[in-house]
Amino acid sequence: MNCDAAQPGMMSSYQPEVFWTMSSTSTTPDATFQTYPGAADYGNGLHSPSPAKSPVKTAEVNQLGGVFVNGRPLPIELRCKIIELSRQGTRPCDISRQLKISHGCVSKILTRFSENGTIMPGTIGGSRPRVTTPKVVEYIRSLKREDPGIFAWEIRERLISDYICDRANLPSVSSISRILRNRSGNGKRRFWA
Repeated sequence: MNCDAAQPGMMSSYQPEVFWTMSSTSTTPDATFQTYPGAADYGNGLHSPSPAKSPVKTAEVNQLGGVFVNGRPLPIELRCKIIELSRQGTRPCDISRQLKISHGCVSKILTRFSENGTIMPGTIGGSRPRVTTPKVVEYIRSLKREDPGIFAWEIRERLISDYICDRANLPSVSSISRILRNRSGNGKRRFWA
């Protein structure tokens, strides 16, 4: 079955609950985004713009006709619907068309759910929490001492297989390489020696 061909029988009449409106009567993608009072109570990631805090966000229309706000996470209700449809055996491309959400967004949510078991959006901005705890650093160094020829990606696999880390707190290959280059144990590079 071709993913690009619309399947009338597979399309549902599901319409997501909308907590926002266009401030103008225009249906163009650059219409100003506003929320109804209480919309933030639904945890959908769409909040009333505050003139003092942030610029006004604009609603845009994707190629499927769905409306979204760039940089804002998809509402939790839609994330749940994506998982529900996937569990019913609906293919990601069909979920995308039914809910009018881009295929990339659907795939990203399904991948995150299969890897981490969560549908919650990632944090916007800020930095990731430190994953190279002293225990992890020492384990990485001990693996390198045992096998000096081991690659950083192999160390990364061992951290998972030996239950030192899980996918959520696994250091990147570049972080592992940096740990191995760093001879001092305090996380700072020494410029002497």
